[in-house]
Amino acid sequence: MIDWQDIATRLAGLASPAESARRCRLLSLTLPLRRWPDLALSNDGDWCYWQRPDRGLRMVGSGRALAVTSEGTSRFAALHAMQRSLLADWRHVAEGGQVPPAPLAFTGFAYAPQGDGPLPNASLWVPELLLRECDGICWVTLSCEANQIEAAPARWRGLWQALRAKRRSRTASCYQALRNPLEDEAFRARGRAALRAIGAGQVDKLVLTRALRLKAAVPAMACAVLDALAVRHRACATFGVAGNGKVFLGSSPETLLALSGSRVTVDSLAGTAWQEAAMLLGDDKNRREHDFVTRAISAALATLCHDIVVPEAPEVFRINALTHLRRRVTASRPPDVSVFDIVTRLHPTPAVGGTPTAAAIDWLAQHGDRRDVWYTGGIGWIDAAGACDIVVALRCGLLDGHEATLYAGAGFVEGSDPEQELAETEAKFSAMLSALVACPEECRVCNAA
Repeated sequence: MIDWQDIATRLAGLASPAESARRCRLLSLTLPLRRWPDLALSNDGDWCYWQRPDRGLRMVGSGRALAVTSEGTSRFAALHAMQRSLLADWRHVAEGGQVPPAPLAFTGFAYAPQGDGPLPNASLWVPELLLRECDGICWVTLSCEANQIEAAPARWRGLWQALRAKRRSRTASCYQALRNPLEDEAFRARGRAALRAIGAGQVDKLVLTRALRLKAAVPAMACAVLDALAVRHRACATFGVAGNGKVFLGSSPETLLALSGSRVTVDSLAGTAWQEAAMLLGDDKNRREHDFVTRAISAALATLCHDIVVPEAPEVFRINALTHLRRRVTASRPPDVSVFDIVTRLHPTPAVGGTPTAAAIDWLAQHGDRRDVWYTGGIGWIDAAGACDIVVALRCGLLDGHEATLYAGAGFVEGSDPEQELAETEAKFSAMLSALVACPEECRVCNAA
């Protein structure tokens, strides 16, 4: 499918003295593909995955041509500096009859600016090999640092072969939840403490989180879980990042930031109901919870953007058994305002932390709220044209050998019931639970038997 000798010849031309005079830090070559290739996304591989089924987009990346990691209060400034450098020194060569998509970088970050784990606290990276399907048209983008141009073809070919390696036969997984009643009671107790803090006027809203640990004799294959998530959650962004034998994956309904030209889009998503509690969505508690988020997003955007449009009333956004209140807030950004300028102002929204933000973050830290990997942080992509699609990392989990850990949270405001909020987290766990036990005989992520 890929003529590696031809690619080596093209790169030799780009490395000629005349071409080398055109200075660049990163070089990307985009070529059309006849079809989406058969892939093997193994649990112990090194890859990243993104799919928006309702937008006809899916991507798989492997390797890191250029990457930066950071943590601490200046973490977004470090990512911004990397992005600015890329946009200034990124050369893109493309071939094919159709207009090719711009090359891109993936990004991901944790909820809090401190802490370590299986993923860096904050990261921005350009994959060496990127497969992309846009509305049925397929492309491969190959990237390398300009000073690595001679060694790049062999690296790319190795990554390609690793993605297409033969997978083991699929066996159904059977996960057992390692439940501890004391953990449920601890969540209720934290909920009661949160309500006391709200009643005392310390905060207006707090989002408390839980983790559910599971174990299986036969672990689920990441590719099958991604496939199940994409099929069940077509209106969501399905994502995955694999490395060091672990896979962080999920399907998020909440856009933290989407940029296209000057247009800015942010989701205000708060207020949840499910089949057993469908009547709750329109109650006063959910409306107030949603309004806190909408006001905070509008205020954050107002510091950088103009022409902010907030829908007068929220819409009902249904994702299988879960239903949310959503307002899609839009704005226009000046040319000098970047992705990370806006992310710095937005994150964390009251949808995942609470409000006022500083007081909520402090309260959660003092009461042992722990959020592993990138749960309630962000994950997405930024392209060389400055467009982006970054979602809040929700409805997600970590696969680690025979174990899996799922994450969910619920917002507390005045009038919340800790028992009801515990039930809400159980309903949110169901998105990943149903995907973990779904092992189709054919995996549409990999397109291979």
